[in-house]
Amino acid sequence: MSHANLDLSARVVRLLDRAVKDSGKPVSEIARLAEMKRDSLRRSVAGERVPTLSEVLRILEACEHAGEETLLLLLLVGEDFALSYRGSAPARFLGELFKRAPAEIIEQLGELASELRPRWANGTAKLLARTLEQHITDLNRRGDAIGDRIAHGSP
Repeated sequence: MSHANLDLSARVVRLLDRAVKDSGKPVSEIARLAEMKRDSLRRSVAGERVPTLSEVLRILEACEHAGEETLLLLLLVGEDFALSYRGSAPARFLGELFKRAPAEIIEQLGELASELRPRWANGTAKLLARTLEQHITDLNRRGDAIGDRIAHGSP
């Protein structure tokens, strides 16, 4: 196994271990919900056994983590971020964004996609964050205005 694979396996094991501990559920209940034998779960969380992708997702779901989102955030950002935001609106948004953005970007850019440079990613992320902030602020302002009109009987 390559160094990168060992690192990924170790990151997944740490994520599972923390998810199981943070869930507050007994290991036997998590194993039952994940449709695994208790010993297989224990060995997977201890890093003594490599769980399948399906098992990882089921363990996360049994711990009341959004499995795919949590795993995606682990891979792209890190385990602290993944566990801190698990199941939240930002995690759901980022999960959908990360699933849809690559194909949308390539489709929109067409032949220009080959011109993309990794160094542009940070600035693009900041631009996207500012755009989202403005969008949410505008929506909230409009919502407040609509709410005020409704409260005062105006159409």
